[in-house]
Amino acid sequence: MNPYGAAFVMFLYQVAVGGLVGLSATPFNDLERGFYKSTAGVLVIAAVLALWGQIDLLPERSGVRDVLGVLLLAVFTLFLILYFVSLWGERGFLRARFFSTAILTGLGGLIVASYAFSGPSLGPVEAVFLPLSFVVSALLLGAVTVGMLIGHWYLIETGQSLEPFFRVFRFFVAMLVIQTGLEMFGTALLYLFGTAATEATVERLFSHHLVLLSSRFLVAQAAPLALSWMIWKTLTDFNNTMAATGLFYIALLGVFVGELLSSHILVLAGGAAQ
Repeated sequence: MNPYGAAFVMFLYQVAVGGLVGLSATPFNDLERGFYKSTAGVLVIAAVLALWGQIDLLPERSGVRDVLGVLLLAVFTLFLILYFVSLWGERGFLRARFFSTAILTGLGGLIVASYAFSGPSLGPVEAVFLPLSFVVSALLLGAVTVGMLIGHWYLIETGQSLEPFFRVFRFFVAMLVIQTGLEMFGTALLYLFGTAATEATVERLFSHHLVLLSSRFLVAQAAPLALSWMIWKTLTDFNNTMAATGLFYIALLGVFVGELLSSHILVLAGGAAQ
């Protein structure tokens, strides 16, 4: 199996799931429904492509866990589509149920699918860290995607309260800080308390791929953290949503590139299923 193909499919899956969670950070009654229609449409496209890719890869890894992961992704995609369609109706009760069910099945499927990237020796520390890292990455991808899209919406619908923008921004910063801490302390925990194979992998990555690891940290952690401060100052000092949206575009690029670099690091670590 092509591990890079599997990693890219997972990337799309993370964007779709994380984006839906990111939408929950917005005050639903304070934004026009058009924003949710356009954003959900983007997430539906990502989910359908991820499901298509997972089904295409399924014959190469047909274990029970793999089949369960695809089934959960299919259920997530179904309820995401139902939520998207419900945005044209007035049945708020059904829309809320579709939304919450999609989030629950999406997160569950993401956890199950993450174990396809585990190595042959999976200790208790690895068993917790692996799905946690995938979920946090998904939430960060979703937060930066929704942040960019909500900023774009403010360029279309001017004169709105900035509170929804601030709420998504705070969610983005929180996930960025959590991911940064998880990578720093999680790596140390894996090295100190992980299996012998994990310890050897960490040593090999830092000795042979330090430039790649440093580049990923600068692009995906340091730069977005600096940009988050600039976005905050732009919004609070100048109420300039156009400039803030432009900065969110750059932050999105950094986070997306960083997650793709993470996929490459994962493959180098030998964690992707062969």
